[in-house]
Amino acid sequence: MTRPDYDPLTAAWNWLASLAGILTDPQSPFWWPTLIAAVVGFGIAAAVAGASWRAARAEALPCTTARFWRQVPVDLGFMVVNSAIPFLAAPLLFMLSAMGATIGYLLMAPIFGAPEPGTRIEAVAATALAGFVAFAAGDFALYWSHRIFHRFPLLWRAHKLHHAPEFLTPITAFRFWPQEQIVHIMGAVFLSGLGLGLVATMLGASVGPLTLLGVNVFSLAWNLAFSHLRHSHVALSFPRWLSHVLVSPHMHQVHHSVEDRHHDRNYATVFALWDWIFGSLYIPDPKERFGFGLGQAEGAAAQAPDGAATAAR
Repeated sequence: MTRPDYDPLTAAWNWLASLAGILTDPQSPFWWPTLIAAVVGFGIAAAVAGASWRAARAEALPCTTARFWRQVPVDLGFMVVNSAIPFLAAPLLFMLSAMGATIGYLLMAPIFGAPEPGTRIEAVAATALAGFVAFAAGDFALYWSHRIFHRFPLLWRAHKLHHAPEFLTPITAFRFWPQEQIVHIMGAVFLSGLGLGLVATMLGASVGPLTLLGVNVFSLAWNLAFSHLRHSHVALSFPRWLSHVLVSPHMHQVHHSVEDRHHDRNYATVFALWDWIFGSLYIPDPKERFGFGLGQAEGAAAQAPDGAATAAR
């Protein structure tokens, strides 16, 4: 396996060029179909709640205060800066993904045999399985890196930036210090590579650079599944049975709630299954509403004697 060619100036140029395609590139977090999906989700939430369009809009867009407009440029700045990480840190991310895939290969090769170099997964079902396992493994990594940033006070000092806003917008999803964001990405690409290596070797295929760095169709599907509403005031819930499997926008809003009873809940990004298994799941009533931000929790965390504070969130 060889690494892709990398040139810092080319990477920087590609990053800047990607900003121009923020609405048209399927790899962009704001690809235009995902925005349409968010609008559809907003309509569904309003219809289920039985609210008038004016009332629903007032709840979903509480942007009449100066605090909201002071927050927006900050969120935009972090979104632009953090969007550079996959481009500028590509060699590191590729290395971590390749390490994960190699470990997966070493675990599976004694059982299923070593694949022939260059062998690819051809069957659609097998390709889907490999992509799904890689996607789920990356999400599992995000669950634990997220939870760890809440658990330890030193890490919480960085992560609380993400919880500070009293108003949630889709760009709040990118409100992280770059050093934290790269930790989350590193963990996700490593476990994604591991999952891909396990499944590919089991199916008799090798893993190449394009496979490691390609776009996962499940990521695209998740971005279309109302993902922008996770950081919003649109309380879109899923059926209770589905909420044990997937994180609804309403469930992630619980994670940003200022109320003590909601702290340390719903760490997962995609699969609520992780919260269910590890005891951090909270499924809100569809009529529940809550304020966002740090509130009094920050003071409690600062005074806690050790990691038992669980970062007050």
